[in-house]
Amino acid sequence: MKTNVFSKPEESRDRLAELGLDAVTFLQAIQRGQAIAAGYTPNHPAICRGISLWGEIVAALREQLMPRGWTRMDEDNLPLTINPTRTIAISVSTGDEATGIGDATPSTRSTKGPRTANAVVVNALQLSLFGNVPLKPEELKRSNGVMTWILLFYRDITAQETRFELSRPVRMDSDGHVDVWVERIIFAASPFGTDALPLPVDVPKSPEIVPEVKRKSA
Repeated sequence: MKTNVFSKPEESRDRLAELGLDAVTFLQAIQRGQAIAAGYTPNHPAICRGISLWGEIVAALREQLMPRGWTRMDEDNLPLTINPTRTIAISVSTGDEATGIGDATPSTRSTKGPRTANAVVVNALQLSLFGNVPLKPEELKRSNGVMTWILLFYRDITAQETRFELSRPVRMDSDGHVDVWVERIIFAASPFGTDALPLPVDVPKSPEIVPEVKRKSA
């Protein structure tokens, strides 16, 4: 399957406009996350920076989109932001080092749960029904469908920048990482200066918690 990659500024702008979105919204969300992350030091618990960075990006994205009629949904600890016609849902996740690179194939850094898996299945079904084309929200409105996108971001310590993209997933691997995309909208990287404290690699970056309920013993 060929992935539709929108990496040139005009291509990204036009595709985002079809979705009722714009690049500034995502850049500002990333920059808010960077500002929060910069306040952490090696004395903080390792998990703080990753969770706070992710959470601030989610909040900043919602705060910009909700005045335009978008709504939030937080079922099963998967935070989504959904457009007014309920045809587009956006989640946020850390990606790997291939994130934001047009000729690479990124993957989510953390494994995902059943809610993401279900969304990926729906996206794959749309691919089989509509073909490998950039879908427009109005096409899904007629079929009561929702296409889910993931805002992937990767904090590159060496390059001192955050790379990010808005991409539509259609497959997860056997370990629960999202790794195949039918569309990728690439943004220009956002530099973060001299802040060089890395994100930990052994803690969840964008949690999607599935609670385990056990019967209490007598």
